[in-house]
Amino acid sequence: MFWHLVIDLDAVPEPLTSEHAEQDLILIGLIAMIDPERPEVAAAVAEAHSAGIRPIMITGDHRDTAQAIARRLGILSPDGDDDDQVITGAELDAISDADFEKRVANYSVYARVAPEHKVRIVNAWQKQGKVVAMTGDGVNDAPALKAADIGVGMGITGTEVSKGASDMVLADDNFSTIVVAVEEGRKVFSNIQKALQYLLSANIGEVLTLFVMTLLGWQILAPVQILWINLVTDTFPAIALGLEPGEPDIMKRKPRGRSSNFFSGGVFGNVLYQGLLEGLITLSVYGIGLAFPVHQSAELAHADALTMAFATLGLIQLFHAFNSKTIHQSIFKVGLFRNRALNWAILAAFLLLAATIVVPGFNTVFHLTPLSGSQWGTVLGAGVVMIAIVEIVKWCQRRLLK
Repeated sequence: MFWHLVIDLDAVPEPLTSEHAEQDLILIGLIAMIDPERPEVAAAVAEAHSAGIRPIMITGDHRDTAQAIARRLGILSPDGDDDDQVITGAELDAISDADFEKRVANYSVYARVAPEHKVRIVNAWQKQGKVVAMTGDGVNDAPALKAADIGVGMGITGTEVSKGASDMVLADDNFSTIVVAVEEGRKVFSNIQKALQYLLSANIGEVLTLFVMTLLGWQILAPVQILWINLVTDTFPAIALGLEPGEPDIMKRKPRGRSSNFFSGGVFGNVLYQGLLEGLITLSVYGIGLAFPVHQSAELAHADALTMAFATLGLIQLFHAFNSKTIHQSIFKVGLFRNRALNWAILAAFLLLAATIVVPGFNTVFHLTPLSGSQWGTVLGAGVVMIAIVEIVKWCQRRLLK
C-alpha cells in the first residue's frame, strides 16, 4: 500500500527543506493505492497445504505488510504466533547458517530480503531433505532460481535472465497454476505406476505359467498363443491406463520425496504377488480342465484344458486391468467404469481373445478348441477371483498404512 502527500505552494521556499515547506498545511484528502492478491490464491494455498506442500512467502515489502497478506492467504500457520513465523532480511543476517538450518521450518514469511537471502533460504530447505521450487521474475532472483530443485520463472513479468535460469516458465504468472501443475504431475506419475504394475505382473504370470507347465511335463501354451495374449492384453489396456483420470484423493497425499521411484509405494510388492497370483490361478484352471473333462478322449480333454488355460491367462489380465486403476484404493471407490478408454480397450481385447476360441478356422490357427458353457463359467470365475483377492489385499494394505 502506498501513501502520497501533495503540497500546493505559491513559490519554491528557500531553502528547500521539509521544515520550511511543511508549514501551515491544510489536509484536503488522502490517496492510497493497493496491489491486492489474486482472489484464487487463498484456495490454491489451502490445496497446497492439503497436498503436503508448504508455500513460503519471500518479499521485499515491509514486515507488517507481508505478515498481513500472508495471514489473509493462509500462509501463516494458525497453530503458531504470527510474529514468530515472520523474519526480515536484517534478522536473517544475524543468524548463522547452521542455526538457520535448524530453525528454517519455523519461518513462513521473509520480508525485506536481498538476493543472497533467497539462496540461503533455498539451501537451508534442501539440507532438510526437501524438494524446493522457487518462483521469481527479476534478475536478482536468478541465483535462487538456479539453486532450487525446480526454478519457476514468470512468463509475463519475468526478465529473460530469470527465465533462462529457470527449469520451467509459468505462462500466466499465477500461483494457482502451479498447484494445478502439481496435480497433473501426480496423475501422470500415478498412471505410469499403474501401467507398469499391470504389464509386469501380467508378464510374471505368463512366465510362471509356462515354467510350471514345463516343470510338470504338461502340454504348454504355444508361442503363437503367448504372442496373441501379449498383443491383445498388453497393448490396448496398458495405453488406456495412461488415460486414467486422477484419483479423488490425489491432492491429499504426502509428497513422494527424493528417493521415490516408479516402484515405490508398494508397487514392487504388488507386481510380485499379483504376477504369482495370475500364474497360480491359470494353472489351477488348467488342472480343473484336466480333472473334469467334457470329452472322454484324452487328446480332446488336454486340448480343452489348454484352451481354458489360454482363455484364463488372457481374460484374467483384462480383469486385472480394472484392479490396476488404483494402487491401494478399492476400484469400486474410484469408479469401475469411469475411464471410457479403458472400458473400450478391455471390450475390444476380450472380443479379439474370444474370437480365437469361438470362430471356426481362427481357432485352428491358434490350436484351440471351442469351450462349453461350464468351461467358460470356470474361466470367468477365475477373473472374478482375481479381482476379489486383490481387493482383499488392498484392504489389508490400507489398514496397515493407517
